[in-house]
Amino acid sequence: MLLQATWLLMISAVARTMAILEELSEEPSGITVSKLVERLKCEKSIVSRILSTLTDADYVIRDPATSTYRIGLRFAGMALRHLDSTGTSDLCQPLLQDVANKTGELVQLLIVQNDQMIYVAKAEGKQRVRVLSLVGRVAALHASAAGKVWLASLPEERALAIVLKQGMKKFTQNSVTTVDALRAELARARRAGFAIVEQEMFEDASSVAVPIRGRQGDRVVGAVVLSGPSYRLPKKRMTNLVPILRELADKLSDVANLDFQVESIGSGIMERKQRLA
Repeated sequence: MLLQATWLLMISAVARTMAILEELSEEPSGITVSKLVERLKCEKSIVSRILSTLTDADYVIRDPATSTYRIGLRFAGMALRHLDSTGTSDLCQPLLQDVANKTGELVQLLIVQNDQMIYVAKAEGKQRVRVLSLVGRVAALHASAAGKVWLASLPEERALAIVLKQGMKKFTQNSVTTVDALRAELARARRAGFAIVEQEMFEDASSVAVPIRGRQGDRVVGAVVLSGPSYRLPKKRMTNLVPILRELADKLSDVANLDFQVESIGSGIMERKQRLA
């Protein structure tokens, strides 16, 4: 019994640590202990102790001027080394960059894992006004073009169950926040073979995404999404860009073993905010 109790405490500590790191990854400018306590519903003493341990190991940096914490380069470097070891960047980057150069917009690659999608690679266009890259983050499935093209490939009941588990946060006035509205969006994406979102995740930003299928063609294993300011990406232009994105998706499916990556990559940044007790 003592060993079992000790083991459960260790699991709980790891879950709390990962939840803190996830929150820090969303706050590049830093976050205070009190804000972490509020978000994670965890005791201040526990959060402070974990942050102290991470800071001592250089995985987290504390700014003494503002008393905020942020991810350290040691932790970021570890994630980048893992991504590099899978070969994803080497294989996919030239293809993503080619489309970014042609369109002038941000192009990102996502993969599916554990009923979620992660942004794993990006290429920037040469436009001066750009939108935020989301590499390393988990996609909001109901408010992202990539999430919608993946969900559209699934049986409807499973797709809805996945979304309801993640939640349907209202990011902007255009965010889809009801099941009926999402059903209509997924039906539209299923018919078209691509998805468009206009200012659903961020104000004044729009995206278009197409699915990437596994080598056997039986399932969607990822997506490529092109994003930019809404004034540069009216719906007509996004629709016209779909053939370029489909060609990119086909190339990525051929050269990058994304079926394998779905099983192997990103396992360290999944399962955000599990049980903390």
